[in-house]
Amino acid sequence: MYQPGDLVQVTLDCDIKFFWGKMAIVLKCMGQDITDHAKGNYYKIQFGDGKRHIFYDKELTLLSKAERK
Repeated sequence: MYQPGDLVQVTLDCDIKFFWGKMAIVLKCMGQDITDHAKGNYYKIQFGDGKRHIFYDKELTLLSKAERK
């Protein structure tokens, strides 16, 4: 589980070129989707360029290969 303030570095071999090698900070845990039986969390993250995105925890782990800084 990610915590607010965690730094996440997207790997250079990420499937989405837009995010390659970028750094982001976890702003907040948005909670769970009640229809999701896997009980995953959503996180609001902000990249160095100021853009904010919301990712499901599994998506965030895939982007960063679970590399938390």
